[in-house]
Amino acid sequence: MQIEFVNHASVLITEGDTALLTDPWYSGPAFHKGWSLLVETPDDEVDALLDRVTHLWLSHEHPDHFSIKFFKTHGQKLRARGIPLYFQKIRDQRVADFIRGEGIALQEMTFGAAYKAGELTLTCLKDDWYDSLVSIKSRDQHILNLNDCHVDDEKRAKQILDQAGPCDVLLTQFSYAAWKGGPENRAWREEAAADKLDNIEVQARLLKPRVVIPFASFVRFSNARNLYLNDAANRPQDVLARFPDAAFDIPVMKPGDVFDGTVSDDMTRAALAFWDQAYAKAEAQSPQEFVTKPAEELHAAFDRFTTRVYANNNRTAMKLAQRFSPVRVFEPIVVECDDLGQRFHIDVPRGIFRETSDAPDLSMHSESLWFVFHNSFGFDTLTVNGCLEEKREGGFSRAARAISVEILNNLGIRFGPGLVFEPQMIMVTLQRLAAARKKLMQAKS
Repeated sequence: MQIEFVNHASVLITEGDTALLTDPWYSGPAFHKGWSLLVETPDDEVDALLDRVTHLWLSHEHPDHFSIKFFKTHGQKLRARGIPLYFQKIRDQRVADFIRGEGIALQEMTFGAAYKAGELTLTCLKDDWYDSLVSIKSRDQHILNLNDCHVDDEKRAKQILDQAGPCDVLLTQFSYAAWKGGPENRAWREEAAADKLDNIEVQARLLKPRVVIPFASFVRFSNARNLYLNDAANRPQDVLARFPDAAFDIPVMKPGDVFDGTVSDDMTRAALAFWDQAYAKAEAQSPQEFVTKPAEELHAAFDRFTTRVYANNNRTAMKLAQRFSPVRVFEPIVVECDDLGQRFHIDVPRGIFRETSDAPDLSMHSESLWFVFHNSFGFDTLTVNGCLEEKREGGFSRAARAISVEILNNLGIRFGPGLVFEPQMIMVTLQRLAAARKKLMQAKS
């Protein structure tokens, strides 16, 4: 079995006549003008790559793994060659419906069930809200692709070990990939970077790979508003420095490199030099910029947002939760659009969006607020691209509890009486908000 690195979280795993491609994002920005690849893969190279591909697997819907541009540009090749796509079977059918709509064969994967993909056996396991990981087995090798799953403690790693067994090769993310405070909060980012390396230690200790391939972090925060988030991000050499005497090998790979079971120090040295040049070139590029949205466009986007929210959730339950829930949800918040010099009072259950002079909870560009309202995945995107700032203590947590209900809706969960039957999702949400608030408070103390 061979592993060819293509880009970011995309690898081509080959066994005999079977070639499985994962998570193809090769060009263009992601997360609403927030991320860019360190290097892009030209379309002609992608087209030639697809001549070798027999199967395709997607981990989850985030645009650095599920790239609509890839399918629009190369869908004809996928259809012509009859390349089937494997994706987790979940209540949210947006990705599945898109794939079917493109005329691409889709195999939805029940979590924990084994599926034959030519000479490989694939088992998809659920992780957290959206994500999934895949166990890839041949007759004598086992690759475990964690991409950016939250496998960050022994309990979670043991769960995966019990489900998938030990692996020969582990593919895993090596740096943080979301908002970590404001420019002054470098300590949070340094801790997040260290945590990612600690995660690799836990994963390797429990899953016992002989090889760990760092990937899924070959990106850069590339907006004028989030460039500072790069200041503590890990690079491949940081992984090597963290594990100088590890029981596992760490081959660093650049696009086109192939790992065939033998670790090559020359390949790693060449890849490190390649990525050093890629980081330097990326730092010299002009950042992405937002375009101002006037207040009337924000009002119209808010109306569309509330129409969606009321259609997918129990508005009466939202109003009652706003008044009586012990966990404060749907409280009114104030968002400052600093490019407009305006602040807006937002009350979702009551459908209120109006200008105010009250102190803001968050500050962001008007295009970011427009994007949050315009798309059901808007708030999720905002937390990843990091183009926001907290303006008063607890502001981020309040905003998340006020306007992020569509994160639940995208998981097929409605806000209403039935939410009590989703305790795991409630717990994950509250834990994440509590952790983020703690980090922000530490930075200000």
